[in-house]
Amino acid sequence: MRHAWRKACHHPARWLVRLGDSIFGRYLIVGGLSTLTHVAVLAMLIEWFGVAVVPATVVAFSASRVVSFALNYLFAFRADTVVVTSFLRFTSVALLGLLLNVAIMEFFVNRLGLHYGYAMLIAIGVVTLNNFSLHYFWTFEKHRQC
Repeated sequence: MRHAWRKACHHPARWLVRLGDSIFGRYLIVGGLSTLTHVAVLAMLIEWFGVAVVPATVVAFSASRVVSFALNYLFAFRADTVVVTSFLRFTSVALLGLLLNVAIMEFFVNRLGLHYGYAMLIAIGVVTLNNFSLHYFWTFEKHRQC
């Protein structure tokens, strides 16, 4: 009985460790931490400091981008590229991701009449795969050993 409880308690940790074994898994972990940063900064600015929603969103998005870049550079891709070049490329990919997200939402919600929740799920999947591919092959391209 004790063994079954022990196994169940450690299962999530093992899953997280396995997720961290691949570049894509680490990329997903960084995405989660970046999202948490965005939500925490947004809530803190609005609730504690009374900042209006739009400026708070801009600051929260910016903070999450810094966290995302730093963790992707150091942890997910373990890059050895020039930091400034990688940051400029990272920012370009983020802006492209935003445009792709808007285009997907426009198409599925306004043209096809799909509920925004379903459109958002499609956008999250497409943008995540698109951004990962661009980061892998362009932003942090030197991380691969050829």
